[in-house]
Amino acid sequence: MKKIIIYFALVTLMAFRKEDKGIIVSNPVNTAAVPSFTSTAKGEVILSWTEKDASNKVSFYYSIYNGKGFNSPVKVPIVDSATTHAEGMPRLTVKKDGSMIVSFELKKDNPTSRFGSDLLYVYSADGVKWSEPMYVQADRNPNKSHSFSRPVRLADGEIGIIWLDEKLTAKGRSVKFARTSPGKGFGEEKIIDNQACECCRIEAVVDGKGTLHIFYRDMYDDGSRDMSYISSSDNGQTFSQPRNVYPDKWQVNACPHSGPSATVSPQGVLMTWYTGKEKASGIKVCDVATGKIVNAEISEKVRQPQITTTKSGNTFLTYAESKIQGEDYYTAIALRKINGKITTTYLSEPLADCSYPSITTTIGNDVLVAYEKRMEGKKQTIVWEKVQF
Repeated sequence: MKKIIIYFALVTLMAFRKEDKGIIVSNPVNTAAVPSFTSTAKGEVILSWTEKDASNKVSFYYSIYNGKGFNSPVKVPIVDSATTHAEGMPRLTVKKDGSMIVSFELKKDNPTSRFGSDLLYVYSADGVKWSEPMYVQADRNPNKSHSFSRPVRLADGEIGIIWLDEKLTAKGRSVKFARTSPGKGFGEEKIIDNQACECCRIEAVVDGKGTLHIFYRDMYDDGSRDMSYISSSDNGQTFSQPRNVYPDKWQVNACPHSGPSATVSPQGVLMTWYTGKEKASGIKVCDVATGKIVNAEISEKVRQPQITTTKSGNTFLTYAESKIQGEDYYTAIALRKINGKITTTYLSEPLADCSYPSITTTIGNDVLVAYEKRMEGKKQTIVWEKVQF
């Protein structure tokens, strides 16, 4: 295995200027979860999340960033029993023509899999009138599961979606892909890998040349569960063969529940992920083309990495890190600049228990981070921060 270079970050408050700190965007009377950023084809930033009310019914909201803050939330009518786990969260995706799709999972009784779900979506041409829920997958067999999905806008302006599907081999689950067509929803699905880890989120990004890059936790014959990579240069018509991104060789007979995140940087496509490898547990960032580690935080205390690159070419990594203050334990949200001078700061306030950060950049080149926040005696909320550098 290649030698891992660990970059010890300089913890500094001078490298970043936090313009907006911990602003609540969700309804504080509800329990909010799973923030996710997306964008329009024009680059407008959209934040989405879910909320559960007192009766445990699920609602989905999105809000558009106006340059100073987020506009009033818009509710999308999805099924109120949709699942809200972070690895297969409901997500909003916007076509080039401005029409919107919200994909989500619906739990079902499945005697052969505890991950039994159907994958559905609702569609809107104008963001006002929404369709009734429709199935992504064609198979309605109750013994099969379709979940852990990731939608992405393709280079041609349509939407592709990747998800984990039925078991085709002795272990794991297959990986499938489907795409929309002009004025229509998702069409015929295709298998792009016969075997993958059965319960981690999938990542997908499109580079400036229009190539689709897909990342997911795989399940290899030697028992390791590392990250695999597939690409498509024709908007999902054909795909490359899966290959390993970096040989962690983490062997675990359990569900890691931790998928990758990727970004397109001036240096190429970078991927970050969590590994629980013995004596090397932590977060790594890898150059996908070369397989070289460009940044890492080897620690038992870090989880849930997400990554983005600004228009000026600076790449930022955010993650959750366990902390202790006196007798109190909590989880903080860190933000690290990983190119040039490596600098790290903490966004969340002390003693706030925070998790599942999401990160993006604005047209104006600022960094936006949203995450779940829990304070004693209060409901979990979604908060966001703008960071300038």
